[in-house]
Amino acid sequence: MDITAFNELVAQVRESAASLAQAEQRVAAFKAELAEQAKDAERSVSAAPVRSIRSIPKRASSGWVPAMDKLPKAS
Repeated sequence: MDITAFNELVAQVRESAASLAQAEQRVAAFKAELAEQAKDAERSVSAAPVRSIRSIPKRASSGWVPAMDKLPKAS
């Protein structure tokens, strides 16, 4: 291998290394953005008001059943 071919190979390796470093920076920035979005989502969920749902009370077993007919009009 002559010196010219060797220098071209070294230049290609350096270019590849620079491209890889740029790609790694973009990946790191994307990961940071996703982490920030996840934090924002957690904040919005935790800031939402929480309503408690009470259970429906059981009907008393007195035997009373509400009338289905309308009551007569008072005169």
